[in-house]
Amino acid sequence: MTGATLQDAVDLIPEAWHDDIANDAESQGCDLSYAVSSSGLRTETVTRIRRHFAAREADADWQALSAGQQLDECFPSYGGIGWPELLDELGITTVYVTQAP
Repeated sequence: MTGATLQDAVDLIPEAWHDDIANDAESQGCDLSYAVSSSGLRTETVTRIRRHFAAREADADWQALSAGQQLDECFPSYGGIGWPELLDELGITTVYVTQAP
């Protein structure tokens, strides 16, 4: 795996977490987008997580974990990572764009 893109980082956000973020944006009359944070995309972290996921792909115990539990394994120091911490670790941020009337 070479290089990591914004899309690679966004792909690591569990669908349920993305849905929560998108629902919050929608409740405020906005569309959701993701962007690289001001501190920059943490490509080494994205690549490390992608490698970890790939290495565990064939493991039935890994497959039995929820997406959040899989990420918890990648970030043990959090004792349970949430979406705000994940976005910080990946170097991405949410962008709420006002919907046109």
